[in-house]
Amino acid sequence: MKVISGLNQLESASICDTAVTIGTFDGVHLGHKRIIEVLLETSRNMNLPSALVTFHPHPQMVLGRRGPMEILTTLDEKLELLRATGIEIVIVLDFNRQLASYPPEDFVREILIKRLGMKALVIGYDHGFGKDRAGNSVLLKEMAKTDGFHFTVVPEFRADGQTVNSTVIRKKLKSGDYLEARDVLGYNYLISGNIIKGHGVGKTLGYPTINLAVPPVKLLPKEGVYAARARFNGNEFDGMAYIGGRLTFGDSALSVEINLFDFSGRVESDKILLELKEFIRAPVKFESSAKLAEKMKSDEMEIKKRFA
Repeated sequence: MKVISGLNQLESASICDTAVTIGTFDGVHLGHKRIIEVLLETSRNMNLPSALVTFHPHPQMVLGRRGPMEILTTLDEKLELLRATGIEIVIVLDFNRQLASYPPEDFVREILIKRLGMKALVIGYDHGFGKDRAGNSVLLKEMAKTDGFHFTVVPEFRADGQTVNSTVIRKKLKSGDYLEARDVLGYNYLISGNIIKGHGVGKTLGYPTINLAVPPVKLLPKEGVYAARARFNGNEFDGMAYIGGRLTFGDSALSVEINLFDFSGRVESDKILLELKEFIRAPVKFESSAKLAEKMKSDEMEIKKRFA
């Protein structure tokens, strides 16, 4: 998958004759994957390279129309998920107020047609872009006729009778409906971050942990213990992750950490990716560190049983 960052790189990339989709794609969930499936089908039928145009940062973080928000995927996480779909080209445009003010007709003609050589466009049923989100299916259907490109609108995607979108998934993750959120994401939720030095509490309890510094804009699911898998340096290890404060020790500051099963030694990496497989329990304040260690042993046994 070729990744192009910004308009300057796009200008020099010399891309022509493409099938394109456009959107934020936060979460790259099942609804997004349906759009991508239609795009890939269109690109095969028309013998065109597939191209996906997305934005960074998330448009809502720049425009602030709905107040503060948390994202489901950082840019690196999004690109990793997109890489697995088979998309050939991903263009990441810097989202700012200047880009937001583009009339949608200009965006289509100056960026999608002129710089990408767009011959086909695929969008979701509710997608809008450009100034006042006026670049909707009604406008694009007319432009397809006047500007000569193939146009497809992908209908609403539903799973188990409910709409699949990023807002629904955010609510499910925050409220603790983890399995439901995972089902509509289509994969185990990912949390990536830089490895940082912790307080060493886990080590004193017999459960040393790797601590993560997670970008503040990244949505963290309901606090608690999770069955998880850690990926770093091409390796994967099962373990138990914890999101929350160190309540037993009177520390309410939020931490994200994981104890790896069957691992000893140093982690020779600056970054780590956690894949949350299952929610186990909510945080508890124990009367002593011994009681906490006892519960962690129980958590370990339960998680290993579930992995088995």
